[in-house]
Amino acid sequence: MLRTPRLVLSTPVAADVPAVLRHCQDPELQRWTTVPVPYTAEDARTFVEEFVPASWHDGSEAVLALRPSGGSELMGVVSWQRRRGYVGYWMGAEHRGSGYMAEALRALVEWVLGPEHDVSSLRWECVEGNLGSAHAARAAGFRWAGYGPCDVVDRDGAHPPGWHAELRREDLGTVEDLERWPVLG
Repeated sequence: MLRTPRLVLSTPVAADVPAVLRHCQDPELQRWTTVPVPYTAEDARTFVEEFVPASWHDGSEAVLALRPSGGSELMGVVSWQRRRGYVGYWMGAEHRGSGYMAEALRALVEWVLGPEHDVSSLRWECVEGNLGSAHAARAAGFRWAGYGPCDVVDRDGAHPPGWHAELRREDLGTVEDLERWPVLG
């Protein structure tokens, strides 16, 4: 469990299935992520009750639900894809634009790049055009690394054009200049 001034990040639980299902119906979330379309109740159940525990167990991915401090509502999800070295995330539509994702992402990267893990850097990518994701990554301290095909395969089996950034342990606590993020200029 991780805490920020406004959030608690904890493992998703069975009670989160309805919120995951509701959030993953959002056309914008579907546009920028690889969630199945259409997204079904079984997809939400499988994600929360099978994928998340299996990923924690085998060490492939650490998936955390974002919740408001003092509340239980699932607002979004942030993850560390250990084997790939990437972070990933999505936020429910009604919670976007308030800086929650950047706050949660910052907590995640501080934990991953902290002393308990032997990790020196993290990577981020998004499909070209996903300004919300880019803003969160920049606000969390990621440094622009350029354009190129996404490593993640989309629903069509392609590697779409993407934006890339990296955050190294030695860069924690520094602020990236906006000019270094040409997509946000």
